[in-house]
Amino acid sequence: MYHFVGLIWDDEDPQTRAVATQLGQKLRGTTLPWEPLLSVGGMSVFALASTDPGLRSYMLPDDAGVVLGRLFKADLSSPHLPRDGHVEESASREIIRTAGQHLISNFWGGYIALLRDREGRRSYAIRDCSGKLPCYYTRFRNVTILFADVADLAPLELPPFTVNWEYLAAFTYSSQLQVRTCALKEVTELLAGDCLDVRGTSVHQTTIWDPRDVCRRRRIERYEDAVAELKEVVQRCIDAWAHIYNPILHSLSGGLDSAVVLGCLSRSPTRPKVTCLNQFTAASYDDERGYARLAAALAGTTLLEVPMDSAAGFDPRLLAGPKTLKPAVPVLSRLLEATVINRVAETAGARTLWTGQGGDHIFLQTTDLSSAGDYLTTRGPRLGFVSAVRDAARLSRQPYWSVLKSAFKTNRNVGSSLSKLIRTSYFINSAALPSNINEYIAHPWTTTEVKDVPIGKVMQIRFLAEVLNRHRPLPRLERAPQHHPLMSQPLMEVCLQIPTYLLVQGGRDRALTRDAFADRVPPEIIRRRDKGSIVSHTTDLLRAGENFVRDLLLDGALAGAGIINRDELKPYIVHGQPFREDHLLPLLGCIAAEVWVRTYTNSAVAAAA
Repeated sequence: MYHFVGLIWDDEDPQTRAVATQLGQKLRGTTLPWEPLLSVGGMSVFALASTDPGLRSYMLPDDAGVVLGRLFKADLSSPHLPRDGHVEESASREIIRTAGQHLISNFWGGYIALLRDREGRRSYAIRDCSGKLPCYYTRFRNVTILFADVADLAPLELPPFTVNWEYLAAFTYSSQLQVRTCALKEVTELLAGDCLDVRGTSVHQTTIWDPRDVCRRRRIERYEDAVAELKEVVQRCIDAWAHIYNPILHSLSGGLDSAVVLGCLSRSPTRPKVTCLNQFTAASYDDERGYARLAAALAGTTLLEVPMDSAAGFDPRLLAGPKTLKPAVPVLSRLLEATVINRVAETAGARTLWTGQGGDHIFLQTTDLSSAGDYLTTRGPRLGFVSAVRDAARLSRQPYWSVLKSAFKTNRNVGSSLSKLIRTSYFINSAALPSNINEYIAHPWTTTEVKDVPIGKVMQIRFLAEVLNRHRPLPRLERAPQHHPLMSQPLMEVCLQIPTYLLVQGGRDRALTRDAFADRVPPEIIRRRDKGSIVSHTTDLLRAGENFVRDLLLDGALAGAGIINRDELKPYIVHGQPFREDHLLPLLGCIAAEVWVRTYTNSAVAAAA
């Protein structure tokens, strides 16, 4: 994580300028070495030196702003900026003139950009579309305060934030939601691809990188062209990141996506030292070590095998994490595993943990039948439509007539696609949910009807919105923060421009990716059709930690606020009644939300509830 605090204000207002000056002085007065990276009328930016080798700062000429994180040029054949991080003056002018759009179109990476247009008396904050770095903002006496870690605001002595119980209720209903609203009422998140425009006292948040526009811009129609371009772009993106990180600890699950990352790493020109990590479960049917060993052997890398220990189950370690702005289900396992991962990372000498996260979403791991409808929408009822129907039927395991019926439906809009994904709520009181729950949990990319983007792509965009905003760093806890190289802008854009019926050609999920990387992934993984699961491991964690979970939820803040339905929970966590697989995620959502409240408030029930 890049620890930073940015202050934006109207420099023409003496009172607001005085408030901003006072906030800056408070930050400078702490014992932490906050470096003033930028100080110009209307904006100041402070940052702590990062221990992550992939993070640095880039100053724009003439105090036009600063980019925090990692920046590459769009030209993948020569993506690296000069070692001094110099951004050319002409590019800087275009970035400001286009309100940041030139940055999005001509650069990529993992960054937060804070820009100042002095002539227009406007400031911009941009979070790149990878979601690598978090960015939030709050307002205090007309000063906009941007930051990544809520703990960094302590020196500013702001009024206490208040818990947003409505958000927590929505989270327990759909823990995959990724929206701008946070679990604290006074804080808002910049989602991946968002831009914050601050002018005077006006603050306007918009989307600056929109995957729907990427789909409209180009479509790669030939399968051979798509295979070649995907292969090149994945390798180039991996090469760019591998040039930055060395050594690397890579999470090798045994699945396709992490094997693709490793296969490309093994061919990277910089030849970084890679140590692979496979975490295996006690259940033999969930054990993927055999596949991981094949991938590691092909790449010529060391593989460390570490068991997922479920004996202790969920326990008070969950309450020992740092304060964050939102709860997240994946954080639960990371809190339990932090000590082990830190030890392995230290042994490997690594400051980063690479993953294959995002592959399911961009390469298209799906059983949906909409690819046939996408073909009909974009190419019409030509001969290839028969193959598209066959592929969709094989993929979805639906009869041909069902695929045909779906393909010829005319109501192809975002609302219909979302309605298929709304699930039944478990363990929560419906009265606690926002009245407009479906709209509340919708990502900005999916809130407007889109008729010129095929429905399969709309579904893919929805899944992409979830994964891009899923990453929640645990500041100061992880020695090797996670890095997801597949979630790189050039790669995401190529996959968005490849039609769904090519991505799943032959009725195979991620079919095009399998063909593209058959030369660097073991054939056993290329042919693999099953997918690893941690359902049994998660069930073991719940059962082993049943006493902790019972006390956490039945006597917790969510139950006290009327969000959790105690009577619905008791059969499963008091009386030992077996729960179904579709209970797992809702139950984990309840645990994650309660852990968040307890961690943030340091008490079972917030006094201001």
